[in-house]
Amino acid sequence: MTLLHIADQQWQRDDFTLSTERQRLDLDWIHMQLSERSYWAKGQPREKTMRAIAGSLPFGLYHHASHQTTQIGFGRLITDYTRFGWLCDVMIDENWRGHGLGSWLATCVREHKELQTVHRWMLSTNDAHQVYQRLGWRVVQEPHKLMEFPLS
Repeated sequence: MTLLHIADQQWQRDDFTLSTERQRLDLDWIHMQLSERSYWAKGQPREKTMRAIAGSLPFGLYHHASHQTTQIGFGRLITDYTRFGWLCDVMIDENWRGHGLGSWLATCVREHKELQTVHRWMLSTNDAHQVYQRLGWRVVQEPHKLMEFPLS
């Protein structure tokens, strides 16, 4: 069996780049956003952030101004690259929200050339249902088929 090699991919829109290149990620920014500003990973130790990124396909969103590039968004996909993808940790810096960048990120994830055979896409959100519904996502149609293992 050959190990899967996924080539980096990037998308361009105006002064923004979305990239799967791990070496470009601003890990300090990502961890700060998750551990201090998200409702789902508040207080998470840095080691957990790094482990989560290592075990998934990351998407970094960058803004280019003058001669400086700054990370302003992030998302990651937990996937087998064949049938299943779970989109998570999607976040846009609060100064850049309202410009459609989160929608663009989610759309590019679905368009990734190595994910075209994935037929089960899922995500979980407390507050962005309308954003994802505009992109074609819908509430799970058969929730009775889903199960979870409660830890608390």
